[in-house]
Amino acid sequence: RLAELESELEQDEHPVNYDAELETEEEEAAPVSDKRLKREIRAESIRRLEEAARTEKDFWTVVEEWNKLDRNRERRERDHENLRGDVPLEYQVVPEPKLIPRWMNNPAYRQLMAGDFLDVLFDCPYEMHQLSADPFISGMIENLSEEHKEVLYFLSLRLYSTTRLAAIRGESDRNIRKLRKTIRKKLQRQMYDHLCGKPEHSLTLRERQFLEEYSKIAKKQGKDAVIRRENKTKRRKKKKRP
Repeated sequence: RLAELESELEQDEHPVNYDAELETEEEEAAPVSDKRLKREIRAESIRRLEEAARTEKDFWTVVEEWNKLDRNRERRERDHENLRGDVPLEYQVVPEPKLIPRWMNNPAYRQLMAGDFLDVLFDCPYEMHQLSADPFISGMIENLSEEHKEVLYFLSLRLYSTTRLAAIRGESDRNIRKLRKTIRKKLQRQMYDHLCGKPEHSLTLRERQFLEEYSKIAKKQGKDAVIRRENKTKRRKKKKRP
C-alpha cells in the first residue's frame, strides 16, 4: 500500500503526458513507429521479468510493474470522465432571476444543457448504482433486490413519504417502514464491515462518525443495529396554560 501511495504521489508531481504516447495518422500508417516500439519493448521486458522470476521478491516486482501499468491506464481513463463533484448544483442557482425563467435553474435541466446526461440516464431504481463513483457503494446498491431498489430509490432519492409510496405500491405504510428499516440495516452493516477493514488514517470525518455511532448501537442491539435518521428533532414541550 505504501508503494502504491508513493507511485501515485510521483505521478501527481510528474504527470505522464498520455497524448505523447498516442500515434499520429502518419505513425499509424507506418509499418513501425517509435511509440509502438516503446510499448512493445515495455511489454517484452515485463514478460522476461515474469519468466526470470524465482523468488517471492521477484514476483512482487513483476506484480508492481503490472500494477503500475494498471494505474496509468486508470489514470488515463479518469482524465476523460465527466464527474460533477460533491458541490450540489443548487448552490449555483440564481436567487432572483429577472430574465431567465426559474425552471431553467432546475439542476436536471442545467445538466442537460451542459451535456452531462449521466445523472438523467441513471435516474431510475435499476440504474441508480451508476450514480456513485465509489465501486463498493455502487456494488452494494446493485446487489439489492428489485423491491428494495424501488423502495430505496423513492424514499432516498425522490424523497417520497412512506405514506405516498405505500399508496403507489398498494401496501400499508407500516410495511414500507419495515422495508426501509431492513434496507438500512443491510446497507449499514455492509458499510460498517467495509470501513472496519480500511486503515484508520484513510477514513474521512463522516466515516469515523458513522463507525462511532454504529458501534454504540451495535453493542445494544447486536445484529439488528440500524441508525435511524427520522424523528431526530425533539418534540416541543406543550406550554402550560395559566
